[in-house]
Amino acid sequence: MNGSVAPAVLRFDDLDKYLLHKNGNYLYKVPFEGRWAVLKLYYGSLSMTRYALKSAGNLLLANQTAVLPWSRRRTELDCIRLWRDAGFRVFGVYDAVVEGLPRDGHALFEWVDAPRFVHYFADRATPLETRLATWRRFLPVWHRRHRLAVERREPRFVHENGDLKHVMIVGDEFLFFDFETVFRAKSRVREVVAREILCYLKSLARTVGDEFEAFLLETVANYPGRDLLRYTHEFAFADPNPLVRVGRKLDLAFRERAQKPSSKYRIAARLDQLLGRA
Repeated sequence: MNGSVAPAVLRFDDLDKYLLHKNGNYLYKVPFEGRWAVLKLYYGSLSMTRYALKSAGNLLLANQTAVLPWSRRRTELDCIRLWRDAGFRVFGVYDAVVEGLPRDGHALFEWVDAPRFVHYFADRATPLETRLATWRRFLPVWHRRHRLAVERREPRFVHENGDLKHVMIVGDEFLFFDFETVFRAKSRVREVVAREILCYLKSLARTVGDEFEAFLLETVANYPGRDLLRYTHEFAFADPNPLVRVGRKLDLAFRERAQKPSSKYRIAARLDQLLGRA
């Protein structure tokens, strides 16, 4: 938003009729200057006590930013500016406020009607080779962001909620969204890049099922940063923190989902094998 000019003020007699989605936040598809826009209200269904407790956990334990409504709004708008300035496609932000809503708790975004990765890659009516070609086209874009994160020691370039639900296909571009929380420690950027790689691949495995091996082969062949792919194995199995290592061993030993083909452990091990290190 541009602070040098007064924002447009919107008024809605019945905002509920525009409700689009409710999941922690409230999203509304509202009319704005002859087109549709998405109004995001960061004050969701949690009490302020719950927000404060979750924020304390994020700040003290999880290497993440706070989840208080105004903090999530500030973080998201900050990341949108950062990613856009680096050449990545993100939602446009309109300089507007809604009467009756807290100014530090809402924002108005561009409405984009485009397929999300999670639906596109699951659709077997689209030939596998076509979907693989789209994934190949995505990999250099994905890698460029990871490389920027590492080179600039900038954790805000890492998609904290990174999975196939939060990328859209808009023409020849890939639109990223959902930046309410980010990682904070500049010294742990490679670690969180590895986490994001595995999160995307876990999401892909669950989405494409028995086709996943083909996508993993394309990833190894066409993702430009093999050093970053290799580090996923160290992240999953050899964390420098002994408590984390013990926790992951217990996870592998006792949690059934840790043994599934879509688990981060199985994917990291298969990547390691394909990269020729096993």
